Amino acid sequence: MPPQMLKKLLFYFLISPLFFYSFVAGVSVILIKYLEEDLPSPESLLDYRPPLTTKVFDVKDRLIYEFFEERREPVPLESIPPYLVKSLVAVEDKRFYRHWGISFVDLLRAFIKNLLAGRIVQGGSTLTQQLARNMFLTQERTLARKLREALLAVKLERMYSKREILEMYLNQVYFGHGAYGVEAAAQTYFGKHVNELSIAECALLAALPRIPSLYSPYYNPKRALSRRNLFLRKLYEIKEITKEEYEKAVKEPLGVVPRRIKDNPAAYFVEEVRRYLEKKYGSDLIYRQGVYVYTTVDIDIQKAANEALESHLRALEEKKNIKPRKSDFDTLEYADSTKPPPYLQGALVAIDNRTGYVLALVGGRDFKHSSFDRAMQAKRQPGSAFKVFVYTAAIDNGFTPADVEVDAPMVVYVGHRRYAPANWDHKFMGPMTLREGLALSRNLIALKLTRYLGPEVVIEYAHRMGISSPLEPVLPVGIGTEEVTPFEMAVAFATLPRMGKRLRPIMVRKIVDREGRVIEENLPEEGEEVISPQTAFLVTSMMRSVLDMPGATATGIRRRGFKRPAAGKTGTTDDYTDAWFVGFTPEITCAVWVGFDEKKTIYRGASGGSCAAPIWAEFMKKITENMPVSDFSVPEGIVVKKICTLTGQLASPYCPSTREEYFDERNAPTIECEYHRFLHIQKDTTRIKFEKLDRNHLKGI
Repeated sequence: MPPQMLKKLLFYFLISPLFFYSFVAGVSVILIKYLEEDLPSPESLLDYRPPLTTKVFDVKDRLIYEFFEERREPVPLESIPPYLVKSLVAVEDKRFYRHWGISFVDLLRAFIKNLLAGRIVQGGSTLTQQLARNMFLTQERTLARKLREALLAVKLERMYSKREILEMYLNQVYFGHGAYGVEAAAQTYFGKHVNELSIAECALLAALPRIPSLYSPYYNPKRALSRRNLFLRKLYEIKEITKEEYEKAVKEPLGVVPRRIKDNPAAYFVEEVRRYLEKKYGSDLIYRQGVYVYTTVDIDIQKAANEALESHLRALEEKKNIKPRKSDFDTLEYADSTKPPPYLQGALVAIDNRTGYVLALVGGRDFKHSSFDRAMQAKRQPGSAFKVFVYTAAIDNGFTPADVEVDAPMVVYVGHRRYAPANWDHKFMGPMTLREGLALSRNLIALKLTRYLGPEVVIEYAHRMGISSPLEPVLPVGIGTEEVTPFEMAVAFATLPRMGKRLRPIMVRKIVDREGRVIEENLPEEGEEVISPQTAFLVTSMMRSVLDMPGATATGIRRRGFKRPAAGKTGTTDDYTDAWFVGFTPEITCAVWVGFDEKKTIYRGASGGSCAAPIWAEFMKKITENMPVSDFSVPEGIVVKKICTLTGQLASPYCPSTREEYFDERNAPTIECEYHRFLHIQKDTTRIKFEKLDRNHLKGI
């Protein structure tokens, strides 16, 4: 062969391929380096933890809600039935135990089938590639993503055993309808744990990950059944099940449980817990770490609160022709936005007086319409409900329930402004005891006490008992012109049944991680004593008259059948924009507010007694029906004296109307009623006309 020809052959068959393969190798190295830039490091692969579901429990450890980006419950491979694992491998990746992350045979077969069909009809991804995509990559259909997926699959195969890859895959992959992983899927579709699944149920789950929406047993039951039977046939072909088991399984219906659109009766409470967790620990704890949150809400009490508030407000809308009505929006997709829904709203907070546990929280009539929490976030004027702090300050500073004040007009000047307050009924009732003044909710009595004490002192007591909102030290503060939230009112009022010890409200009892370590625990506290037990008892006694004294503002509670020992106070604001009732039994304090989000009249004459107290009554009647009846404890230093109902002094033999009254022994009255004694003397000395006496007459006597 001529030398020239030999050189040409050498170039074509040796040098050229060498250059070509070197070029390809160089390009491959550059491409791999480029693709690796966005891939996770080997260390992060080892440390990878999928996002877990955070579970929220009520006070009785009942599951009430779950927070998740991906609903997931990891389980070990040993807990997953072999039928599920083997059918999945047999259909989706039969070379799984032989390939090293990529199956070129399956890729070539898929390429040919897709080419012949003119569209994508089959994928060539291995289970390892699918795992890589689900764990670390996006679902975009690009060549770069597919190449990264293949490269990452190879890395996974080098770092993990086949069993570990299968376990990760089955706990990671999406099965449809919000379920990630086999355990979540088993509970979603069958309402049971994965280790309890039958052969047919295992086959159905194995059939879903390829295209969950296409094979959904809820949306496409026929397709789901056909694909399930394909997996059952594979189990039979690989001799994992017998012919009899196969024939029995293919005849079974899909057997999925009805779809559960989970209602959350404690939506506002759970949202407050979520805000608390996110503020203190960050969103990662909620949506990735999968902790267990044990709260204080009692779901039975919460449902009773929802029902009591909603049923009464619907009745009010009907009876008073209040529009728009909530029923106008029930069938609409009302977006939760900055604009609140225009129908009548309400809020309710119930707290256990002994523990501080928040048992129920209603922040509005429909969380789907508005997530704004009116119990915790809406500041409104409490009206006469705020008078409790005035009377508490008065009693703690030497006044008694029997002291007499005159319900009469008063005029004061605030700067250059003339202030002439009136009562809600625009009437004046003259002299009355402080007990009557509170029970009948007379504004002028509360304002005169506020003037005697000073607005600053009243505000000090409000803050001391649990009000946290800033309050202006002006005279009208005594009749509730400053704004507070229903939650604050419930916390502050609870100081009274707690014998003067301030309550620390608790919504989260305990947070536990997946390893059982306690992250946070909140135990009930005895609380700081902010008013004396004697003052707390006397104010509580006066507030009982709000429910029990004839003509008082909340006697309707008794007419509705609530008979237990209880105390409370109504609140109504100018123009009938806000209606309140805050009250308590020895065990539970509950605050109720009714009004529109926009400050406008509910209806003419709307009051705390007619709008809020009925909700309180129905709610408390329901939740206490199985509780033993208890009464408020009487502390040491409290004495009972018979007094004249007109003068508030100790009853004399001449007083026509008397009653027993509680006193702090340090401030108990010691003088008998002089007024009726004088009337008696006047009656018995009719021979002397006192009005006609002068010095001359006296000289002759």
